[in-house]
Amino acid sequence: MAQNFPTTAQAIYDVLAADANLAPYVGQYTFNNMATLPAMSVLTPGDDLPLTKSVTGIEIVIHDTGNIEDFPYLTDTSRLCIHFPVFLICWDGATGADLTAATEIILRRFMGSSSMQTVAASDGIGAKVQNKIIIKSDLPIVP
Repeated sequence: MAQNFPTTAQAIYDVLAADANLAPYVGQYTFNNMATLPAMSVLTPGDDLPLTKSVTGIEIVIHDTGNIEDFPYLTDTSRLCIHFPVFLICWDGATGADLTAATEIILRRFMGSSSMQTVAASDGIGAKVQNKIIIKSDLPIVP
């Protein structure tokens, strides 16, 4: 069986969107036209999700760029690793325990990933707490 690697933000999204264990924790976006979608997106840092009226549950935001680490070799081309940031944000309808459970599921799907910077969200925006997961592009996805 061939190994798959999370080499793009879209690849990470596809794995998470198809994960039946994660699905119960993923919240919901409600847009201005009242349409709803699972609260999971790929965004460029600094961009906003357009026409969003509200978010409930756990929101997952995958940045489409990340820090890049170079692993030089003496006799061959160096290997690059992209560290993709994935943010989990706890909105109304979810708890810190839900955030922890969703984080654990994601960490188990991506070898070498880590969770960091669990912080309370700013007052007034409606979010409770968020954390940041780093997923490395050079380590395989666990089936």
